[in-house]
Amino acid sequence: MEKKISGESFIARSEPFFVDIAALLSNQAGVDLFRISMSQNVICYKVSEVSINLRLRLVLIPFKNGQMLGRLSWLDRRGIDHVCCYVNEVFDCLDIASGGVWKKQTNNIGSLCLKQFESLVA
Repeated sequence: MEKKISGESFIARSEPFFVDIAALLSNQAGVDLFRISMSQNVICYKVSEVSINLRLRLVLIPFKNGQMLGRLSWLDRRGIDHVCCYVNEVFDCLDIASGGVWKKQTNNIGSLCLKQFESLVA
């Protein structure tokens, strides 16, 4: 039986998750983020360097069966969403497997986020 996950679960766990991501980006890419508010996101950070107009955001995706996932992505200046990964309520990295089932992956979320960032600013 699928476990139902509330949006509140993501909200409660998103802050420490983003603190870790922000620290990784700062340490490895010299990028500073600051939190901003956007109504459609659980949490959103903007790159502090004005010339890099990117936002790192977490958006919830509810499913009819009660399951809820989060999509971690960079939003660029043109409004195009560049997905880093999908996460569950405990911020495990997920990928869709055959048959439409979401499976936990061994990928490091911070590394995926950094890789996507570097491809956008290259």
